[in-house]
Amino acid sequence: MSDQPDKVERWTWTQFPATRLEAARMVIPLACSYAPLSPLPPHLQPFEFDPQQCRTCEAVLNSYCQCDFRSLTWLCPLCGTKNNFPQQYSAINESNLPTELHRESTTVEYVLGNARPLPPPFYLFCIDLCVGSANPQDMEDLRETLLKALNFLPPDAIVGVITFGTAVSVHELRPASDDLPGRVFTLKGSKAYTTQQIAKFLRLNIQGPLLEKEMPKHAPGTVPNTFFARLSDVEMFLTELFEGLEPDPWPVDPHCRQRRCVGAAMSTAVGLCDALFPGSGGRIMLFLSGPCTEGPGMLCVPSTYHTGLTVDTDLGNVMRGHNDIKGDTPEAKNWTKARTFYDELSSKLVRNGHCVDAFLNALDQVGFAEMRSCVTLTGGTCLLVDSYSNEKFVDAFKKFFRRNADGTFPKVYNARIKVQCSPQWKVAGACGPVTSAKKKSLSVSQDSEMGVGGTCEWIMPSVDDKTHLAFYFEVANTQKTGGFRFVQFTTRYQHCSGSTRLRVTTLCHPISTATRADDFVQCFDQETAAVLMARLASFKAEDGHLFDVLRWLDGHLIKLVAKFAKYERDNPSSLTLAPQLSLFPQFIFHLRRSQFLQVFNSSPDETCFFRLWLDRESPTNALVMIQPALYSYDSSGGPRPCLLDSTSVTPDCILVLDTYFEVVVHYGESIVAWREAGYQNQPNYEYFKRLLEQPVEEAMKIVKARYPQPRFVECDHHGSQARLLYNVINPSKTHQDGDNYGGGGGEIVYTDDASLQTFLDHLKKLAVQ
Repeated sequence: MSDQPDKVERWTWTQFPATRLEAARMVIPLACSYAPLSPLPPHLQPFEFDPQQCRTCEAVLNSYCQCDFRSLTWLCPLCGTKNNFPQQYSAINESNLPTELHRESTTVEYVLGNARPLPPPFYLFCIDLCVGSANPQDMEDLRETLLKALNFLPPDAIVGVITFGTAVSVHELRPASDDLPGRVFTLKGSKAYTTQQIAKFLRLNIQGPLLEKEMPKHAPGTVPNTFFARLSDVEMFLTELFEGLEPDPWPVDPHCRQRRCVGAAMSTAVGLCDALFPGSGGRIMLFLSGPCTEGPGMLCVPSTYHTGLTVDTDLGNVMRGHNDIKGDTPEAKNWTKARTFYDELSSKLVRNGHCVDAFLNALDQVGFAEMRSCVTLTGGTCLLVDSYSNEKFVDAFKKFFRRNADGTFPKVYNARIKVQCSPQWKVAGACGPVTSAKKKSLSVSQDSEMGVGGTCEWIMPSVDDKTHLAFYFEVANTQKTGGFRFVQFTTRYQHCSGSTRLRVTTLCHPISTATRADDFVQCFDQETAAVLMARLASFKAEDGHLFDVLRWLDGHLIKLVAKFAKYERDNPSSLTLAPQLSLFPQFIFHLRRSQFLQVFNSSPDETCFFRLWLDRESPTNALVMIQPALYSYDSSGGPRPCLLDSTSVTPDCILVLDTYFEVVVHYGESIVAWREAGYQNQPNYEYFKRLLEQPVEEAMKIVKARYPQPRFVECDHHGSQARLLYNVINPSKTHQDGDNYGGGGGEIVYTDDASLQTFLDHLKKLAVQ
């Protein structure tokens, strides 16, 4: 019931055919989940020297290279070029190998000495002041959150502050030794600003970098001007500033939303960072409590109460939903314009290696769906809560600033990951918080794209040790049966110390000699395949129609079963699946019903939030998102894994449901009656008291260990929150099954959805045709 660490890489197929024709018949593409910054083993520390690279393809020396110790040469496994060892390798032999040539050193890291030093990452606070008008406690919670952030940051962190409401304010930061008060530059919230305009308004002396797009000529670790400062120098000033924050003073009608210029504030923050830190990593930390209703990026429609305003600030009008976006209704008339605006900002962020973290505090939507590219494409974090004082947010916010054992932050910046393949295969694309660098090579597939394709290199402005990316490959027609394919992932990034590092992972993948379908089934990893297919489906659903995505998923499932199942033609009852394939159909069944594809009960903001975490979590965690885990407790003990099915809901048991985003403890009907009777308070029923406590303890272990922290819910049988359980379990018994009333085990689910058995029956009929 706890999150288990995943391997650095997991493949959909541990072996794959030799030709493109045979590969196409495998249905599920050859793909891998890869964690570019997974922790190195304790015995394998970063090398303090530059790597040896192939003179043809620039691949890094690795443990799969064939070495000739007499001639001091090595053969590149990716392109076959023979390279010379440098002089410092002259003493190597079979018993004296450098660490990078050891068989277990498939992943190594280098601290590059020839790279220019960069300043430490910056942290720019972008704070929404349109909070606290209805409840003053909200502003107090915001102040406490900001003060906690100061305690979590290292003393040498470079920080800056922007506040916004109806207008945008950029704050000068003055050290304690400076007697001058910090000035505040105020910009109109009704327009967007370019980098050049920001530089002019704020009087930034950076003409060189603006024209040449180079780093400003300040020394590493120093601060370019008074808008950013080292935390240790201005901590007292920032503490006073945050403690003195007040709600936006602009008068607002009680029936209206506040005038909030999120777009203008974001363009100011992006322009300021672009001017002062081009090419140097950092974070824009956005604290947002409502939708943009002023200036660029606004997402509402004309008001019915105040015709003089250009945006709908009426609290009585519901904000745009999925149907409004698809139907292009008046409620979503600004959808395309707002997305285009934020997409342009995200391009600038990606180019400079800057990321945006969104800490969203609201009961309603805040427009995260419009600005999602600024967060998802930059590797930023999104926390979606209803209050900054919520324990879920407090714990998650603390984990956001977690550190490694050596005191450094695991988050790195300005990363570029490059994939190089041997001639037997090509990379077709990637899914995750990545943006194409538009770099072509012989390793790029020319015939197909999956996810973000057409390149061998991707940009990640921010990435951490828990990020797992998905890479998809295509077989070329140049290999023979047997042997190995090779792929090398090289990730160049800016460490939190300012140094530039290169993480190199070299993998080999067997080329199968099998010819029978039964042999290939043994090589299938159904869990990884389900997760990587879910990422592709989520990617397609972003701008595609759900019907087309479901048909694509169903088509792959039918072809896979028809290819690898054993059956008699036109006899569905004869179909059987191997253990390596038996769970895959139910994974797809639950994926079709999940919040990643079915958006009926989710807002656009929530859907983007769910998909953001699916795209970066490990296969183990992502599988819990697709098919939640269900555990049972009763008088005989627990926890026991049980079927995610309505038959598991019985009166005398307690269920713990883990959907990754929510952890639900459900009490059966008899359990509720015994609890209401107070049996747990009687000495003779200590076992019942323990039965009530154990599920909650185990559930809280899951909650405390996970990031982002899931919502914890306790519910009784037929209580209002019990819908969280009934919505995800397989409805094997429904209200349409009249013979189930009054008899049989399990819970009756009121739904029109097909059950897993019905889904499998149709699958069998189509597969055996």
